[in-house]
Amino acid sequence: MATLERNTTIDFWRGLVLVIIFVNHIPGNLIEHVTPRNFGFSDSTEAFIFISGLSVALVYGPKLPQGDLFGVVKRCLKRAFELYRVHLVLTAGAIVLFSIGYELSEEIGLIEEHGRNAVFGNTAKGITGIILLGHQLGYFNILPLYIALMLWAPMALILARFHAGVALLVSGGIYALARTGALTLHSWPEPGTWFFNPFAWQFLFTLGILTGLLMLERPVPYKRGLAIGALAFVVFSTLATTAGFGLLPWLPEFAGTKLDLSKHDLGLARMLHFLALAYLLTQFRIGDVLKNTPVGPDLIRLGQHALTIFAVGSLLSAAGQVIMTLAAVKSSASPQIIGMVFTILGIISLLALARYLEWNKQKLPARKKEQAKGLELSPSQGRLSS
Repeated sequence: MATLERNTTIDFWRGLVLVIIFVNHIPGNLIEHVTPRNFGFSDSTEAFIFISGLSVALVYGPKLPQGDLFGVVKRCLKRAFELYRVHLVLTAGAIVLFSIGYELSEEIGLIEEHGRNAVFGNTAKGITGIILLGHQLGYFNILPLYIALMLWAPMALILARFHAGVALLVSGGIYALARTGALTLHSWPEPGTWFFNPFAWQFLFTLGILTGLLMLERPVPYKRGLAIGALAFVVFSTLATTAGFGLLPWLPEFAGTKLDLSKHDLGLARMLHFLALAYLLTQFRIGDVLKNTPVGPDLIRLGQHALTIFAVGSLLSAAGQVIMTLAAVKSSASPQIIGMVFTILGIISLLALARYLEWNKQKLPARKKEQAKGLELSPSQGRLSS
């Protein structure tokens, strides 16, 4: 029962993260101003990657002691290829949406901003770059990172099963090299590097795996000193991000120049803020409380169908960007208000989709049973009954 509760709590947080990602991927809508990134150094990306590592450990971790190493590698590779296919479909869908938006609005930004100029400026090179993962559109660059992390997952699991300290040392060493610029993945055909450096982000993913393996044995232990330190850092992060809620206007610039907040290669302050926040939420069982609220079951359902929800949410967010652009150039309506309304309707749509997916999943065993019954051998006729 403990494992079941733990899984539903993880599903709750995963579902909430998916909603936050959706909101943040429609820039300019009013709701984005109340998402967690406005109150701390980290954002939904850190949560997404950590939970992904946690889930990998809970799903594949128990299989390694059984000697199913080949099976684990095979499943991780299969998952990576599935993510790759979804990424290509989503990118193609986004290109279609932004193309339509440009034709309707004649707003050049829809085909030039966030890396889209590489596709519309030189289609052959742009599409080739997308297929090779060398080019990624803005707001569609999380799945390539996830693909790379799933390729790393078997090695992280093996190292962790050998000894958690070894896994931490190897992963931390790779992270340190990535922070120096020695390890990165370059973009093509555009100059530069991947928006998310997987050699850096694998460290947080590996920490998620180590945490998941620990949770298979026992709960994450409570340490009073660690909790106090985590709380102090989270409070400081909130003050630095909000300028002390308007009382400390100098603090954001101070934090931005003195702290390591890079998103590309997972700045240390970003990662520490997320880990501190995650530790507090875990120790005070906030997820266990929130999942029993009226919205809890819906968020759990979102988390249980994460890839489908993420995919649909990504396309909806692209549509939201197009609609806000049309509102700005073709009407007198406020793009921010239009964006807020669209975002709310989008969240409702995702919740409805998750309910449908859950209903369909529950109906599937009954349909299979009926199909099997229809193929049973008829005793009286000596043939397969129809």
